[in-house]
Amino acid sequence: MNNWISLLPPLLAISLAITTRKAYLAIFSGIVAGSLILAPSFLSGLVSSMNAIALTLQSPSALKSLLFILMIGSIIHLLQCSGAIRRALFIITEKKWVRSRIHAQLLTFGAGFLMCLEGVGSMMMVGVIGRQLFTNHQVSKQKLAFVANGTGAPLAWLLPISSAGIFLTSLIQVQIEQGIIEGVATQLVMDSVHYQFYTLFILLSVPLLSVLPHDFKYGQEKSTIQAVETHIEQNNPSHPLWVLMAPLYLLILSIVTIATVTGSGNPIKGDISNAIYWSGYIALVGSALLYRLSGIKFTQTLRWVFQGVIQILPAVIILTLAFTLSHVIGELGTGNYLAQLMVGHISEKTLPAIIFLIGIAISFATGSSGATVSILIPIALPMAAQMGLSLPLIIGAVISGAVFGDQSSPISDSIIVASSAAGCSPESHFRTQLPITLSVATMAFISYLLVTTVI
Repeated sequence: MNNWISLLPPLLAISLAITTRKAYLAIFSGIVAGSLILAPSFLSGLVSSMNAIALTLQSPSALKSLLFILMIGSIIHLLQCSGAIRRALFIITEKKWVRSRIHAQLLTFGAGFLMCLEGVGSMMMVGVIGRQLFTNHQVSKQKLAFVANGTGAPLAWLLPISSAGIFLTSLIQVQIEQGIIEGVATQLVMDSVHYQFYTLFILLSVPLLSVLPHDFKYGQEKSTIQAVETHIEQNNPSHPLWVLMAPLYLLILSIVTIATVTGSGNPIKGDISNAIYWSGYIALVGSALLYRLSGIKFTQTLRWVFQGVIQILPAVIILTLAFTLSHVIGELGTGNYLAQLMVGHISEKTLPAIIFLIGIAISFATGSSGATVSILIPIALPMAAQMGLSLPLIIGAVISGAVFGDQSSPISDSIIVASSAAGCSPESHFRTQLPITLSVATMAFISYLLVTTVI
């Protein structure tokens, strides 16, 4: 549907998300609106909207992502209820590694690098480490959500060996195999890293804002952290820390091991996506066994696992709707329409900056960095090749635009996951973060205008 009508469903979803503050209603309304536009009749459109959700759950990649998030929720709850987080934070405090709110924020930011191969895992890890530290030092949940969001997606796209980096490499490889561009895909991805201006700036803004007194507090939101900590205090105060931390190190070790095995000794060439997925099962099963050997009953571990699933379930439901909306928007051709609308008016000097803006428009409308990159790479790289522009520069502009919308759109999965990890509402996270991401995007846009004068 190559016309303005394809813009209506995402615009409806974004408008409702901002005005009603009801993520379920907003995203589901976008799904229904898109299905009605695509269907020949009103009734078939309603049926199609229901079928679209079912089709999302039939997609292996979407289902794996949702199951992994459920497992991450269980792992986080295990770390909390077993007393692992409380014990680790106590040790950190005793050693005086965290003496101020600045130290608390910087340590939380660093924790995101433990799961840097997967954006969702990184955001959830920030939430695990940061919730109690931010509470102790009176830093808002909204700022914790910003730290999570500003670490997760940017890190995933900056690293060529992450799941996002491998996805990007495969898209570029297709262009090379078709003879559209020349070069080595992995090298082009690596060379594009220092041109991902928005991605780099937003990542650097996290430690910068950590040392500034600015907070992101928005309204009053009830905290459940104290209740959890009271429960922890009554359970398992004497088990060894290395046992209690098993979910975390088993998760990381299994990712590295599976990636190394599938890559014939080279983890960079391994199956990162499946490594991340199967590591969740290994971490949960391995932790249950270690807990049992340490004296924690299987029934208790299972209870914690299911409690974690229940706690993360609302976010998973919203993510399912977000994936479905992304699919419907893809069928409408919203991204392609936006790209074609602007592509005919681009000059050589302004191409990187305009590609960045197109990426922002598509990613904000779709809420998906992956969809934005999939749409723009086949359009932007041939244009760059014909104009003789730097391919890494254009790739960097595509990724930067995609990351902005992934972080900033109210229908984005990153907004949902980061707010869930921090324990605040998606709406409050969106409203408090947007001024920062818009400021960084402005800096990135100026950088793309300037860089064409020196290369």
